[in-house]
Amino acid sequence: MMTTTLATWMTTLRHQLHAHPELALQEVATTALIKQTLTELNIRLVDYPGETGVVAEIGHGAPIIALRADIDALPIQEDNELSFRSTIPGRMHACGHDFHTAALLGGARLLKVHEADLNGTVRLIFQPAEEGHRGAKMMIDNGVLAGVRAIAGFHNMPNLPVGTLAMKSGPLMASNDNFDVTILGQGAHAAMPEASHDPIVTLGELISNLQTIRSRNIAPDAALVLTIAAVQAGTTFNVIPNTANLRGTIRTFNTANRDLAKVRFYDIVRATAKMNQQTVTIDWDRGPSCVNNNAALTAVLSRVLKDDFDIVPELCNADDDFALYQECIPGFYGFLGSGGNGTLHQSNYRCDDAGLTYGARFHELAATALLKWVRA
Repeated sequence: MMTTTLATWMTTLRHQLHAHPELALQEVATTALIKQTLTELNIRLVDYPGETGVVAEIGHGAPIIALRADIDALPIQEDNELSFRSTIPGRMHACGHDFHTAALLGGARLLKVHEADLNGTVRLIFQPAEEGHRGAKMMIDNGVLAGVRAIAGFHNMPNLPVGTLAMKSGPLMASNDNFDVTILGQGAHAAMPEASHDPIVTLGELISNLQTIRSRNIAPDAALVLTIAAVQAGTTFNVIPNTANLRGTIRTFNTANRDLAKVRFYDIVRATAKMNQQTVTIDWDRGPSCVNNNAALTAVLSRVLKDDFDIVPELCNADDDFALYQECIPGFYGFLGSGGNGTLHQSNYRCDDAGLTYGARFHELAATALLKWVRA
């Protein structure tokens, strides 16, 4: 598919990025490395006002299409015995954004070789802060989609073999709503519960009651996940605390079910607290909508990519703020097999560098196909 030299070059870049992970909106060294690499490739940088993140272009004139990779890491302690494992305690590229960045740089190198034949402009978007769904909004607000007609990208998937591309039209990744609930009760001595309004009892009831949103409000054949991922209450064995807290997330592929889940969530939380003579505060973080692939664009890319990739359909309940770009312009997102171990956001996540060659090829083929598609 491409020379060993390019594969080795991308691998070296990924290992450097992996060893020096930076959290969302702190990607200063990562940004500098991307700019340095693009400059060495004689690819022009575009002025971008953000402190982190990079925008560059290959080709000239209209139409303009875009390719996007995310660049931030996660607050996870790495549990891998790799020669290039994270050198920063408590930080890790556990979602493969180092893989994404190196692959887009590889794609840029391929596209630069035949820049004169592009008949348009390929805008490269290296986005900060995908984790926490802030980066895409910031970049859009800063004008990175100005003049752009279509966009493409991918997320690596370690459970898929190298050479595989999971793709489908319509919803691919779920919407994301996060919640943070604080129950305000009345503490007391643990031996005198009658003097309390025990928030831990309410916390326990909510853990069970909130699951009825999925089981008794959403059709059985519709996908919706409600996960309570963090609970906090009390500090010792003989004191009922004044407050308790729970946090979690709701993921779905259906807008009506997303809205219904929020309504039922508020109803259940408030009613359960009232029943126990308590009050609550609810902090609701509405995240990205579904990653939703344009049907016509997906059909075109399927035809273009089928000779180089093993194409399979797949859904994922994870979210990605790539969805925000798709709310503005037609877009395509897929899952590229990275043939590793663990799953995304795990401390033992690992991917196979051999997948980088397919990532670079994806960007090269997608860019040329998008330029033809928007001109048609």
